[in-house]
Amino acid sequence: MVNILHFLLENTVFQNVLQDLHVNVLYIEEGCNHQYTIDDIHPKCMFIANSFEEGEMLFEKVRPQIVIIYVSNGAQVECIKHIYNSMSSFIVIWDQPVTSKFVELLTIGVRNIVIAPVTPQVVLEEVNKSLYQLSLLQQVTIQQELLQMMFDFQNDLLFIVEDDEIVDCNTNFLSFFGYENLFSYHENHMVFAEHFIQEHGYYATNHDITWLDDSLAQARKIKMYSHEGEAFVFLLRATPVPEDLSRFIVKCTDITELDELYQEQEQLAAIDSLTEIYNRLKFQQLLEEKWKSEKRVNQTMALILFDIDDFKKVNDTYGHDFGDLALIQLAELMKSKIASQHIFARWGGEKFIILVINTTEKEAFQVAESLRFFIETKQFSSISKLTASFGVALYEQGMTKEELIQRADIALYEAKKNGKNQVRLYRKEKM
Repeated sequence: MVNILHFLLENTVFQNVLQDLHVNVLYIEEGCNHQYTIDDIHPKCMFIANSFEEGEMLFEKVRPQIVIIYVSNGAQVECIKHIYNSMSSFIVIWDQPVTSKFVELLTIGVRNIVIAPVTPQVVLEEVNKSLYQLSLLQQVTIQQELLQMMFDFQNDLLFIVEDDEIVDCNTNFLSFFGYENLFSYHENHMVFAEHFIQEHGYYATNHDITWLDDSLAQARKIKMYSHEGEAFVFLLRATPVPEDLSRFIVKCTDITELDELYQEQEQLAAIDSLTEIYNRLKFQQLLEEKWKSEKRVNQTMALILFDIDDFKKVNDTYGHDFGDLALIQLAELMKSKIASQHIFARWGGEKFIILVINTTEKEAFQVAESLRFFIETKQFSSISKLTASFGVALYEQGMTKEELIQRADIALYEAKKNGKNQVRLYRKEKM
């Protein structure tokens, strides 16, 4: 096998991308050949550890965004568990038979695992996927920084509050709400907070006092209608008037265009580029949100994992372009069949995941079975026929998200092992 470290260090495109994105990569391999640790190859972004002890030390010192670990024996999994951090992207090269230690990696959250046959090109492909996600997140961060820099160049709405009443304002404030003077404004509005549009992602309150206290504590993103009925997004900030703590200056900075740009960037980071459904990262974020809310109201949920049977044969027979078309068509069909309250995403490759909200085990099984039957009987435009295997796991009290995902994955494995094109429920005593 070509030395992977040698391949990465001599790949100038890869090295330049690291430099451009300011990404630190830590490579850990027991007994790796130090002749490849070349000082003149961007040493500030590629760090190499000859042992797991050295790797742990470098991890604490460098805090890399990407960690590549070559696993030659199962005992090294314990070392990975010791340094694993979800804030970094871990890529594990598993060049040995799959054992229970492999499952332990999945349990702690490692998802980027390269298994035999291991080639430098496959490893580089996984690294490039991680770099792509990092670049998207960096774009969002840049847009946020631009938003902060451009606030002062907007036409702000300015007004002064005393004893919870607006006592003065600028012309932009009056023009926005369509009034000639403050007196006529007060004839129609008692509380400034009544302008706030109740919408997810934007601050809103019906209380006449709390809005001021909240905007003193930190800037708030609000949405308000102009007198012409057009919705604008503002950053609401308040500060006490110097030497007069009973009066407050309030500024609403128009960030509508920047907010739209931010929403576009956030959407880009959340959607799978091929199938145009949620990607793995967005699913994990939504799962976290649902996990908290569903547990709070004592509702249960189930997880369905499914993937296309023998998809490698599909690609080998018809070509990757037709395989991609099949994935696109499958995602579109599934969206039309899956209820809107559930969360559907591409988990990776030909594997998809569904979070079924407020359900029973029987209902979740029926959802999976109906989807399986639909796929089996559907004629695809690019490929005549496809089948899929499904694994279903129901949330149980005290379970973690990782345990639920692992159970669905185990059930999917059982469906594959027992003939494919079927639905399997997770059963602890049988797994």
